[in-house]
Amino acid sequence: MYAVGRELDERQWRAVLRQLVAIGHVRVDSEAFGALKLNESARGVLRGETGVMLREWREGTPNRAIRAKSHRGNLVQASSSQGTGDAHFALQVALRAWRTDVARKRGVPAYVVLHDSTIDGIAVARPTTLDKLRGIAGIGDKKLEHYGAELIALVKQARA
Repeated sequence: MYAVGRELDERQWRAVLRQLVAIGHVRVDSEAFGALKLNESARGVLRGETGVMLREWREGTPNRAIRAKSHRGNLVQASSSQGTGDAHFALQVALRAWRTDVARKRGVPAYVVLHDSTIDGIAVARPTTLDKLRGIAGIGDKKLEHYGAELIALVKQARA
């Protein structure tokens, strides 16, 4: 099977990867300069033993799910992407990976830690101080207290 996935453009592949990070099949390895690495759960997906639900991305429908399909071992559905470049995308991926990790450790859904819109706000604003982070929708005093330092560190790491 050569050229698998060639029907997807760069924006669609970014959306696929972002979703795979959020699901937990792919992780961002901060020690390897943000390289994407497969988690153990990805083996089942690649072998076609585990189905994956991804949102489909279509031109002209930003930030909205069109439909979801279950694919066995076929990672071709994608969601909309609001990214404006590689740096923006990389920070979004890092923030979503961090959120997934925190949510797993706390035993809560990822949106309880941070909503997607808050992650997008952080990726756009790139706050480097707690005061600037406080100005992002979805960041209140509690989230600032619990996650502020880690979020600022992620933003600063993405700038480097």
